[in-house]
Amino acid sequence: MPTKRARSVWTASCSAAALACLSIPAIADGAPRTDKDAARVVPLTTRVPLNGVQLEFGLEGVAGLGALGGPDRDTVPTLDTTFTLDEQIDEAVRGTLFTRRQTGLYFQLRTVDNTRTVTTTKREAVDLSGSRLFLSITGKCLFRNEDPDAYCSYTPGADVGEADVNPDTLLPENFEFDSTFGRVIQRETHEALTAPGFQRGSAATGEYPGLVVDLPNNGYSFSELRGDRNGISRYENVETRPIATMSHVEQRLYSNSDEATLDRTIRGAVVLKADEWTTEALVAQGLAWVLPSFDARLPETGEAPNLGISNNLFYAANNTRLPEDSFTAYQSGVAWVSHPETPPTSAAETPVAWANTIWLGFSPVRDIAQSTSYRFDRTGTRDIVESEFTQGGTTGQAGEIIEGQLTIVDNLTDQLSEIDLTSIDDLFVQSGADVTSEDAIREVTSQEVSDYRYVPHLSFSGNRTSGNSVLRYYTGLIVGDDINAYAGGDVQVNTETGWEAFAGGTFYSDPDRDYFSELSASLSRRVALGAESSLRFGVSGSVELDRPEVDGTVLEPGEGANLVDVVAGYRRRNLGYTLRQRFSDVGTDENATSTTLGVNYRVDQRLSLTMEVTPASTEDAYISARAGLAWKLRDAADAPTLRVQWAKIDYDYGNDAIGQPLETSEQTLLASLQMRF
Repeated sequence: MPTKRARSVWTASCSAAALACLSIPAIADGAPRTDKDAARVVPLTTRVPLNGVQLEFGLEGVAGLGALGGPDRDTVPTLDTTFTLDEQIDEAVRGTLFTRRQTGLYFQLRTVDNTRTVTTTKREAVDLSGSRLFLSITGKCLFRNEDPDAYCSYTPGADVGEADVNPDTLLPENFEFDSTFGRVIQRETHEALTAPGFQRGSAATGEYPGLVVDLPNNGYSFSELRGDRNGISRYENVETRPIATMSHVEQRLYSNSDEATLDRTIRGAVVLKADEWTTEALVAQGLAWVLPSFDARLPETGEAPNLGISNNLFYAANNTRLPEDSFTAYQSGVAWVSHPETPPTSAAETPVAWANTIWLGFSPVRDIAQSTSYRFDRTGTRDIVESEFTQGGTTGQAGEIIEGQLTIVDNLTDQLSEIDLTSIDDLFVQSGADVTSEDAIREVTSQEVSDYRYVPHLSFSGNRTSGNSVLRYYTGLIVGDDINAYAGGDVQVNTETGWEAFAGGTFYSDPDRDYFSELSASLSRRVALGAESSLRFGVSGSVELDRPEVDGTVLEPGEGANLVDVVAGYRRRNLGYTLRQRFSDVGTDENATSTTLGVNYRVDQRLSLTMEVTPASTEDAYISARAGLAWKLRDAADAPTLRVQWAKIDYDYGNDAIGQPLETSEQTLLASLQMRF
């Protein structure tokens, strides 16, 4: 599920003639008609949006099959299907009231994101420093309750080698001591340690009081000489799951001599995962079947009903703000419009329609988990760069190694005590160290896992729709771990001179990465330059007010707290050009820009081609190039359409430890087949 950034409004922007009215075919007074012929029904009057699909009478089904993949991501199949199991329209004029009742039963199956994992691995060449330590201290026992003629070890016995280090971090783990500090040993063991070279103990006695610690990783420094091996990679894995729904739709249209109304009720059963059926979810699904329906039935006026119903009534019914990427359990609303006294001659003269809707369903939320791991890939030989070893005792040449003290914890007093080495009779010490170096690659792997789940969502939405504007207002509750309440509104205005303006804002009580408070606005104009050419230009922007930051959040194209887009386009016949200048994170220390050029060409009625390139950008993530095609498989308005798009996405992760840029890119291929039948 992508982050919610798109904002769309159904508008009634079209010619004045089309906006005037839709004429319902005349029906004899009192003669009901059941219409099974879709050709006799005006599509606009029967359109119903349901779970992201635009339904209309006579549509037997919709299917979208596709896949998204690439070298740096798993291939993810997508499915979005809708099947009409039953539908019917009944129309009649009884007395002075026109009535139409439209019903339908629909089965839908759609894949949604279940888990999304983005793994980023940074690789940097390092010089790995290590060491090998050798130590043993034995002599007559000084401890209480020990025979003064017995021999003791003054070091723990252990051999920490390559087998005892973590293969990723190269740090020791899970090693065991052969003997403990202060352990009594046999005299033969003590004497075996005096042989030339470091000796851990005696095979004859089975005692090994010596300490050997081999540490390949004492630290590292970044290598400038091998900086060409530095880099970063990104891999994305998305697991999807299907969600099935069964929905019953009922829409009733009424018209008398003064006004027209429309009510619509949808009741659906949504199949969620077992762990998503919380108490709140069960209540929401149960309410879908018992909540009442809006009833928009009009009174009879004693005059013949006006069958020239304004388009704005149907636009208003469908201008309802429905939660994105969600599934409907219950929806009921009403729309109304007054009949104009005189036929409108422009969009501005068309009558105003209103609509109010209550929606109850399930919307996605996500839990984000982040982790970071480190490992070293050893790429060279381990060389000894410095070595020193000394052995001796009070009976030989011990030198400086016996000049010192041992600090221990007295078991009786639990106090720190010190042992002077020179006070130990028949002392023998072995001490040595090797300093090593080897080439390695330090890998830092960061992973962000998004787990998606569906939670109950209650929403109220209303709108005012005229021939040249749409005003929407809405509020709602998303019932996740915490209740996230929101309210907002937006307005879109179109003028007959080609201007389009939009402004809106949404405010959340408990914002997260996907549902956050935001303000947005846009202004554009289309100018006709002749019968076959036109120019379009505009500016848009958005401001994130309280979207929480997540440390280490993965880079995504199009992200940015404060965005401004300046766009211009020119079209002549079948060929169009676009230019976009984008400003992101405006007013912050991370402000960035990008410039995008595009061209699109409509080869014929069945084939169109598009291409975009971004030659300059300072954004952290952006689409540097993409190309696509849309091809209708046959000459028909409802012909299956094959869509293919290739894209190259660039990511900039800053600089590595020696100042080199850490950049990577991925290529994706999206293919889909869309069918309506």
